[in-house]
Amino acid sequence: MYPSLHSFIRTYTDKVWNERNPEAMRDYYSPAYIHHDVSRPDVITLADYQQWARDLVTAFPDLQVQVDDVLAEEGRAVKRWTASGTHQGVLAGIQSTGKKVRFSGVSCYRVVEWRIAESWYVYDLFGLLKQVGAIP
Repeated sequence: MYPSLHSFIRTYTDKVWNERNPEAMRDYYSPAYIHHDVSRPDVITLADYQQWARDLVTAFPDLQVQVDDVLAEEGRAVKRWTASGTHQGVLAGIQSTGKKVRFSGVSCYRVVEWRIAESWYVYDLFGLLKQVGAIP
């Protein structure tokens, strides 16, 4: 299906994030997916994560995620990424500011049979909130 776990992660990132298509998550995630993100403890299931992704691509309709690095072996992958876009819609109650943002993070994945079964996210939420003016 994919020549490597590296290419799977890069393809997933392009199809879901760079094409801004959260519906494509069904092609890359297990139906029993578990999401871990300390900044969004309410996002746990695939349905939760798809809704969060819809909110994100609505708030940043020009969102682009650059894959900076992927390390992968035996069903585990780590992706270091940088995202950028223009804040043009409401995100988590923060009204559109029209500001361009850039933030980075690290995503860790557990992959089973070419489906993401579980993931852990750490990203610069403070920097993102500061860039959109939500915090001084």
